[in-house]
Amino acid sequence: MPVKEVLNVENLTHIRYFLSVYDLGSFSKAAKYCNVSQPTISKSIRSLEQSCNLVLFNRDTRSLRPTESAHQLYPKCLEVYFSMKSLSKTIEVIHGGDYGEIKIGFGKLIGSLGSILISKVVSKYQNIKVSVIEADTSTLYRDLMQGELDFIICHESDPVFEGGVDKIICNSFSSVRVSAVASPKANFLRNGDNLIMYPWVFPDFKVLPSVKNNFYNDYYKKIIANGCVIYKLDNIDARLKLVLTGKAATVTANALANKYVKTGQLKKLPVDIDDVNLSVIRLSNKPLSKKAVKILKAMDKYLSVLNNKEY
Repeated sequence: MPVKEVLNVENLTHIRYFLSVYDLGSFSKAAKYCNVSQPTISKSIRSLEQSCNLVLFNRDTRSLRPTESAHQLYPKCLEVYFSMKSLSKTIEVIHGGDYGEIKIGFGKLIGSLGSILISKVVSKYQNIKVSVIEADTSTLYRDLMQGELDFIICHESDPVFEGGVDKIICNSFSSVRVSAVASPKANFLRNGDNLIMYPWVFPDFKVLPSVKNNFYNDYYKKIIANGCVIYKLDNIDARLKLVLTGKAATVTANALANKYVKTGQLKKLPVDIDDVNLSVIRLSNKPLSKKAVKILKAMDKYLSVLNNKEY
């Protein structure tokens, strides 16, 4: 099936209903959650199954069970759904005329955190227009070199750019406090504190050999070696959604996990992780404007506030 057919509006609605049925284990509960009728949910699932030529749920009079196909599709559907929600917000900004005077690129490892920072900063400096894109560092680097971005904020251990390195300036920016988290209801927690044997969800990224973060050196490499990274999802909202269901653990910024930990939906795992250092990258022949500097200082200040908030 062509990708453009899978990603039309109707099929995105099917994906939303599929995720709800999968999470809630019931057509009727999914219908109530989505504020539609149960026949609408049933018809949507049948349509999605026909489009994919897959059976997604085993149905009988007493239970509704996801098939292996559903288990495999679920994390990818999560990522598609949250990515399209993000795209929708971007389109709304464009329709509102806010094309952005300060153009910022966020590496995919910190994209959602970047959105939080920008929303706070923009509310403070309403006279400064800001546009943001979230992508892998190679895409951001290309956009920076073509003048499409003013600067990039990314994880300091993101891969080094190839070509044109002499044309960029990379400066330390700030740091982010992170934690490993899981749902307290996750079955794998019953097996003790051997974190390297837990199922994990991480973004799809490469770790440089030079990285000094203790988690990646002491745990991540062993988790990879044990084959315990069961999902790779770039979108942090999708990762947290998966973790909330108890299917895996992940590492995320405290600022993003805080509200879930406070309500008991997530728990911090017993491992101390070094702060994640961020870098700002810009063209050497394009100094940052006064407004860009103001935005960076405001983000750094607010990030410090977020870092100091306790669970």
